[in-house]
Amino acid sequence: MEDTQNSLKSIFFDLYLNPNLLMIAFYQIIATGAFTAQQLLLAAYLDDLGYLETHSLESGLVLAVYFVFWFILGPISGSLSDLHGRKFLIISANIVSGLGFIGLVLFQDLLFLFMVNGILGIGAALRIGSVMALWVQHSPKDRIGESMAYINIILGVGGIGTTIIGFLLWTEVKEASFIVFGPLLLIAAVLIFPISDEGEYIPFSFIGTIDMVRTMVNSKKADNFFLSPPILKLGIHWLAISAIVSFGTFLIPILDRILEELPSDVEIPVVPILIIGMAVIIATFTGLLFWGRISDKWARRPVLVIGFGSTAILVALIYLIFQFDQIPVILDGLNSVDIIVVSFVAVLIVLLFSMTSLIPAPMAWIVDIMGKENMGKAMSLRQALIAIGTIIGTSIGGFVIGSYAIPGLILVILLFLLISAVIIV
Repeated sequence: MEDTQNSLKSIFFDLYLNPNLLMIAFYQIIATGAFTAQQLLLAAYLDDLGYLETHSLESGLVLAVYFVFWFILGPISGSLSDLHGRKFLIISANIVSGLGFIGLVLFQDLLFLFMVNGILGIGAALRIGSVMALWVQHSPKDRIGESMAYINIILGVGGIGTTIIGFLLWTEVKEASFIVFGPLLLIAAVLIFPISDEGEYIPFSFIGTIDMVRTMVNSKKADNFFLSPPILKLGIHWLAISAIVSFGTFLIPILDRILEELPSDVEIPVVPILIIGMAVIIATFTGLLFWGRISDKWARRPVLVIGFGSTAILVALIYLIFQFDQIPVILDGLNSVDIIVVSFVAVLIVLLFSMTSLIPAPMAWIVDIMGKENMGKAMSLRQALIAIGTIIGTSIGGFVIGSYAIPGLILVILLFLLISAVIIV
């Protein structure tokens, strides 16, 4: 009985109720939410100011500068956190970003908005890798895979929750929404103060930072952390997976095309759609935890082999459904109990469950290989590559769906999965 109690205490307290991880989790919900809302609302803000119509190119640059700074400074900031401490970078990022959010409201000229969104990109670059590294430091060594699943769920909660809150705020107060998220980031920094920052760090100096960047640029290939084989392999995987995820951007236009093909008298029932949505969220969150824990028990490679194999099979099934123009029939069948509807929804839910295996296992693998002392630069590089993968994915996805419709996009997803599988497995 006592052994059972100790086991339960180990499962729930050491990870899910670990005070340090809980503090970081609350911080991540606030920070991820704030930046998600910023990216979602900034385009609407530019539209309200009339810039999207009259200065479309300049507006695009305003939106893109965030990711440019994120990509350039991500690896550098991660290395800085390895040298000077995670808390130092996180708190600095929150101050920079909090003031940046307030600046979005104070300055409405395009040039100033470009500069402010660049500042927000700098804040994001400073924060993301450092937070992930701090998370790894306080995670049990034998449960890194499960811990990575846990933090990805936290990111999902922050993103989904703030998308809803941000939309509601925007409908009520418009650009004043940014003033809400700015102070929230400043307050969130308080959550980081009590957390211990393990490691032997040196004081920050601008000269030391310049020397560090110079060393990174001039180091030999064999000595360069970012050019080591594990990082290169995992880097390609992160690029491919983030590109695949970015294809979800086209989900709304895809659904719109499908609905246009339906007869005018077909009604889409709301309740079943909401139930399916909840099932998708549950499948994603439980899948992350399941695969993360399995990767700790078995190993990272077997989980990835199973994940890539099952995901490819399920994507191929969905391709066949679209190829034979069954989607209108399936949606039409929502008005009755139809085995095709149940099968299609089941495939989608199982697909999401399967794809979650490709997220925590590689993140845990890099911890296994590189150790916690290199987590700042490894996780910052990951985030930078995700930004690039997102840009690549949205660009390719837009071209493919415009030229080859939905089946073409699904074939591209299969190709990206194959590339990532061959490289990492």
